[in-house]
Amino acid sequence: MPSAKRTKTGKAGEAQKKGKKSSKPEAATPRRPSTPILILWILALSCLAALLYFPGKTVVQPPPQPPQQAPKVATTSPSAKTAPRVVRPPRSFAPEGRPLATGPKATPIPAWPVKKAPVLPPAAPPKAPAVRPMPSSSAPASPATASGLTRPKLAIVIDDFGPNINIARKFASLPFRLTLSVLPFLAYSSQIAKMAHGRGCDVILHLPMEPLNSRINPGPGALMTSMTSGQIRLCVAAALHISPYFDGVNNHEGSKMTMDVKGMQTLMSVLKDRRLFFIDSMTINRSVGWKEARRMGVATFKRNVFLDDTEGASAIGKQIALAVKIARERGAALAIGHPHDITLRCLQAAAPYFKKEGVQMVYARDLARK
Repeated sequence: MPSAKRTKTGKAGEAQKKGKKSSKPEAATPRRPSTPILILWILALSCLAALLYFPGKTVVQPPPQPPQQAPKVATTSPSAKTAPRVVRPPRSFAPEGRPLATGPKATPIPAWPVKKAPVLPPAAPPKAPAVRPMPSSSAPASPATASGLTRPKLAIVIDDFGPNINIARKFASLPFRLTLSVLPFLAYSSQIAKMAHGRGCDVILHLPMEPLNSRINPGPGALMTSMTSGQIRLCVAAALHISPYFDGVNNHEGSKMTMDVKGMQTLMSVLKDRRLFFIDSMTINRSVGWKEARRMGVATFKRNVFLDDTEGASAIGKQIALAVKIARERGAALAIGHPHDITLRCLQAAAPYFKKEGVQMVYARDLARK
């Protein structure tokens, strides 16, 4: 083959070999991203991390303020030369004593508390008993009174003390001699007896006894007609044991027991042994208590007037006047009342009345005679 042809043929063959080699896929080589793209990626990741790990701060909202009523400004037309006039809102009603605040510096009014009822002072005591006794000139007087040697004596006994010591203190503070009769076995029985004795009052035992009405409960330690003499003695001894200051006894209820001769004889024998006197409350006219006491040599006296069977200033005033009248006629009288507020006020008002009428206020023991 000629050299020229061989040369063309050889070049073509080399070209074909190169073409074959170029048609084969070349191995992929990693390409580095450009710098701007890389910076953008870094910024994006930084923002994402900031959102995930650093949340925004919570904005603290201020507490809601009460609505403030701003003053309304009423202006005239623009052509007017007068200054604007401030129109204040109408005054609203507020709780009593607390006007509603207005203006820019007004503060909200707190909830108004429920107003308690006012404590009223006690009613004023009556100035004098409602009914006056007969004039002293027309009242028959005993020879001793007429001669001026003695004055009529009046003893007042207040029964039923024991459940309330406050009312007992008030009665013990009356400005004249008083006898307090204390029920046994109640909450303040012993304390009242001690307090009354310390304040200079006479203290006696208000001994419960059986009434005619079986539905009435005379209280603990009551003497009953069904008891034996031994049981009566034990009951009386237990009742007297609550205080060493008792110097006498009167009956609480007892309209049935005081008619029982045997029971009264047993009671009087106990009182005689202890040198105590007996005041018959006369809850029934057929009582034999004071009769048996006198027969057995026990100092005794019986009730003349109940002060407060009817609770009221007028009724109690009449009974006080009646007690004074009996004292003037007979030389001595004994009245029995109960620890009511109205009785206390009437006795407070009667203190100058007793003095004016010349009545000597005494203890119950001063009237007890054998």
